[in-house]
Amino acid sequence: MKPVILVTRKLPDTVEDRLQRDYQPILNPTDTLYSSDDIIKMAEKVSGILPCHTEKFTAEVIERLPECVKIIANFSVGYDHVDTEAAKNRGLIVTNTPDVLSDATAELTIMLMLGAARRASEGETLVRTRSWKDWSPSFMVGVQVTGKRLGIVGFGRVGQVVAKRARGFGMEIHYHNRRRVPPELEEGAESITLLPMN
Repeated sequence: MKPVILVTRKLPDTVEDRLQRDYQPILNPTDTLYSSDDIIKMAEKVSGILPCHTEKFTAEVIERLPECVKIIANFSVGYDHVDTEAAKNRGLIVTNTPDVLSDATAELTIMLMLGAARRASEGETLVRTRSWKDWSPSFMVGVQVTGKRLGIVGFGRVGQVVAKRARGFGMEIHYHNRRRVPPELEEGAESITLLPMN
C-alpha cells in the first residue's frame, strides 16, 4: 500500500502527477491556505506532510501532529518555518530542496540588474502608453553592464550562479561572505570585507 501524503498547497502538475504515481496524496486543488488546526486534523492517517514555507510548524503544532506522521518534506529551499529542534525531539524527518531555485533566482537577479541598468521599466511604460515618440542618441540609453564591477553579498549557491551569469558580460566579480570560499568556487572572483555599518 502506498504511503498517504498530505500536500498543503497546489503544486505544479508534474509534481502532483509524480505524487499520484508514487503515493496516495491528499491534494489541495483550490490552493487553500490551511490553518495549523486544519493541517493537524487532515494529518490523521498520513505518513507525511508536504508543505510549503507558508505553513508554520512551531513546536506546539509539531507536538499536536498525529503519531502516524513521520516526515515533513518541504516544497521549499528553506526550512525556517519548521521548528527543527521540536521535530528532532519528536523523531520527525525534515527535508527541503536546497538547490532547486538557485538558477531561477540568479536569472531574476540578472534580469533586475539589466532592467535597472537599461531603464527597461521606463521604456516599457513609454511603449504601453504610446508615449515613445522618437529616437535620439541620448534617449533612454541607460548604463552598460559589460565590463562593470559587480558586488555580491553572500556567496552561497545563488551568489555563485549570479557570478557565473555575470561573467558572460565580462563583469569583474567581488563578493563578501562570512567565510572565503575555496578558489575553485571563486572562479576568479575576489573576496572583500565589508565594513560594519554604524
